[in-house]
Amino acid sequence: MADRLLIEDAKRRQEVFKNLDKYLAVIKYVVKSLDPDAEIYLFGSVAERRHILTSDIDVLVITTINPGVVLEKLWRAGIGDTFEIHVRTPDMLPLYRRHSKLVKI
Repeated sequence: MADRLLIEDAKRRQEVFKNLDKYLAVIKYVVKSLDPDAEIYLFGSVAERRHILTSDIDVLVITTINPGVVLEKLWRAGIGDTFEIHVRTPDMLPLYRRHSKLVKI
């Protein structure tokens, strides 16, 4: 049973990584529909091209919209647990820039 769950998870992650551009486009569409001024960045191991299949995909959303609203809309749009979505206010962007490579989506 546990082996089957691991295999299903690996297949799902493989599908997400294979179609990453599609998923990032969905994230951008959903976030921009909530806040046209929002900024969206890829960061972490995927942005640095050092990820493996078990890596999560870190996405930074800079917005003044309530994080719960953003996360709920993304979840409903099919953005699942393969993604680690960080919803932060604009004043947090310099901190992320100092500590991470950011790739604007």
